[in-house]
Amino acid sequence: MVMSYNTLVAPKGVAGSITDWVGYGKISVQADTILTEVQALIYQALRVREMRSQYVFGVPVGNCRVALPARFLDPIGKLRDTTFGGRYRHLTESDVTDRRYYQPVSGGSFGNNPFTTGTLNSGQVAAVLAAHGLTQGSDITIAGATSPIDGVGVNGTFLLTDASDPNALAFLTYDNATVGGVNGGGAAATWSANKLIAGTPTCWAIWDEYLQFDQAFDTATQFRLMCFKAPAPLSTLNPTNFLTTRYPQLLRVATQLWAASFMKDDNEKQKSASDLGALIQATNAESDLMYRGAELDTDTP
Repeated sequence: MVMSYNTLVAPKGVAGSITDWVGYGKISVQADTILTEVQALIYQALRVREMRSQYVFGVPVGNCRVALPARFLDPIGKLRDTTFGGRYRHLTESDVTDRRYYQPVSGGSFGNNPFTTGTLNSGQVAAVLAAHGLTQGSDITIAGATSPIDGVGVNGTFLLTDASDPNALAFLTYDNATVGGVNGGGAAATWSANKLIAGTPTCWAIWDEYLQFDQAFDTATQFRLMCFKAPAPLSTLNPTNFLTTRYPQLLRVATQLWAASFMKDDNEKQKSASDLGALIQATNAESDLMYRGAELDTDTP
């Protein structure tokens, strides 16, 4: 029988179902949750050829970061741009932020009611500000605004998340909107800023679910990055994937580990954890055989 989502979440007594594997009918109503969790557990450590992907992205002028693609796990190899052929060092977050330099900007005044809160429970705020000249990653200090707006305080120092529009910007606050899309701020708000200097970045790191550079770009640049991505989760619309067709034993052993934990069976949990670790290690090693016969170039820092 081919393993599939519909079979896995079926009730006890159906061959190939999760509850049939573990022999514990009480978890049948949680089969979908179990399947979601065991997939996440597997993808924490599994790295096989089906998970290798290429992320193609561009960074516009004035930006210093780009969002990671959905289900991103790890980068593979070096990051180089396809615009100039530049090479970028992968450093730690603190090393990248230590290389960021800022220019103080005296600022000025906002217009009347320049702020609009983001979506419900979002800390994002959009602001109208003509000819601001700032870059993404700059910080802006606001004073004199009528605050809070929609439960969001807009007086203080905040990180600019978008400065692509020369007459508008967005920043991240420390509060959450209670409604969303509310306009306000009054007519007395002023601003100053520390502008992240633009230039040619040389290094990058990952934090806040973004790939982040040490400078804002002064030239629009295109990139390609090899990476590991988790596949789309199994569902009624995506009933099978490489895990169900090539590695069904991984799902079975991971499910047994989850069930042992649920039933507080420490001996079975320890055994299943050991079995799963060994199986993932062997599967990763098997996948690396794809490099058999490959010419391996050195790439020193």
